[in-house]
Amino acid sequence: MRLNIPLQKYTQNIRILALATLLFFLGAEGQVLQWSNPIKLKGAAVYTSVLGENQSGIYLLRYRNRFYSKNVIIEKYSHQMVLQQSLVIELKNARLLHIYAATKGLLVIKSKYAKNRGENDIIAQWYSYDFKRKGESVLLLSVAPNEMEAQGDLRLRVSDDLRTLSLLALEESDKGNVIINHTLFDMNLMRVGHKRVELPYMYSSFLIRDIVVCNNREVYFLSYVAQKERRKEKVETQLLYHLKDTTLSDFRISDSLSLKSERLVYDRINDNAIVTALYSSFNSYGLQGVLFFKLDKGIGISKLGQFPAVLGGGLKKDQSDGVISEGYSILKAVSRSDGGMLIVAEQKEIATQEDIVLVNGIPVSTSKNIYNFNELLVLNYDYDAFLDWHQLITKNQTTVNDGGYYSSAVVFVGERFIQLLYNDQLRSSGEVMQYTIYNNGRVESNKLLKSQLDFVAIIPEEAKQVSSNKLIIPTSKNRRFALLKLIYN
Repeated sequence: MRLNIPLQKYTQNIRILALATLLFFLGAEGQVLQWSNPIKLKGAAVYTSVLGENQSGIYLLRYRNRFYSKNVIIEKYSHQMVLQQSLVIELKNARLLHIYAATKGLLVIKSKYAKNRGENDIIAQWYSYDFKRKGESVLLLSVAPNEMEAQGDLRLRVSDDLRTLSLLALEESDKGNVIINHTLFDMNLMRVGHKRVELPYMYSSFLIRDIVVCNNREVYFLSYVAQKERRKEKVETQLLYHLKDTTLSDFRISDSLSLKSERLVYDRINDNAIVTALYSSFNSYGLQGVLFFKLDKGIGISKLGQFPAVLGGGLKKDQSDGVISEGYSILKAVSRSDGGMLIVAEQKEIATQEDIVLVNGIPVSTSKNIYNFNELLVLNYDYDAFLDWHQLITKNQTTVNDGGYYSSAVVFVGERFIQLLYNDQLRSSGEVMQYTIYNNGRVESNKLLKSQLDFVAIIPEEAKQVSSNKLIIPTSKNRRFALLKLIYN
């Protein structure tokens, strides 16, 4: 589920509140740390996602499970990190799909099962930033129930300027082919564009990987098709679809490469989308580099960026075939103003360990999942896909049966540097490490948080960069929930 809120640039006068807010000024960048008061979470809504911050306050989403089907709450905090309001979203026979924030307010979109028709209704409702309903709810689309279960069958996106909403649903034709049903709405939820077309691919083999809607209301779909050919060999096809007005064009990305961790990256300078993916050769193990694919005057252009011969820290590529581990995936990709791309990739793997133990003399089979989040690889490519510089950071985070909840890293993207923050579990110290990588590749590292007084663990998956100079991170502080805001002056 994607939750968007606009990146606002504004200045706030921050007051120091006793027992609620604590400020620190660190380093040459004038970095500020602002804390909320630690609280013990009550009830079933124990997971948190940062929705964002605007002039009205800071907004969080609390939920019970990843289905967003019950115990879903929106919370509003002041800029000084004090809880002010909360809204329980009514989800009887329904589940939350998306929440967007725009000038008009909060747009809550959910699916609700209509028993009399046997369909799921996609319903949108506006709320003010004080959680008051604005107008009546609007039915956007009705879809078959199976489309809510299959991955990628329903996609919602908003444009970067938050003026256009894109709704994409996949349907199955009588012949078993896939039908793309796409609708554009303005922020008054009025339909401004529609396209429904049947494609020559089986519904069961077609998947939408990603979608981007641009400010000019052109839409890009990144799709994946898995087909069986002779000798029952699986053939994967990656396609980029471009929808302009009512004209839908398709472009085959590559016939000779296997793509992994593919995504669409929005290019704000040119108001279009760039396919970015790690690639390898078919029927071979290991990743060989990065693929970039974009459209130029209706023509698909592909560029391949190579990995360095020797990675930072002296870690060499596999001597046998000159590739790196397939355990790498893209954590963050940012389009540069000159047409290049900055990529943060992470190497991770999940292993299952089985064992047999004796319980009252009876052998019992047990298993556990081991989550390993290892290196972070930062790659900075120019317009021609040549590597300007790279950095390799070793984390070696290992946890058991926790889903990697406290693992991985938070990425902050600034004008002159990026920052990577992660829990330093290598030393089991309860400290948070911070790596600053400048535009020229220079690296600085320090401890963002030390464990002399408090044990703090950040939750990377729940964090969000809310503006060009602010980052909000949910944390576990002495076994209690606390928000951490980083402000870069």
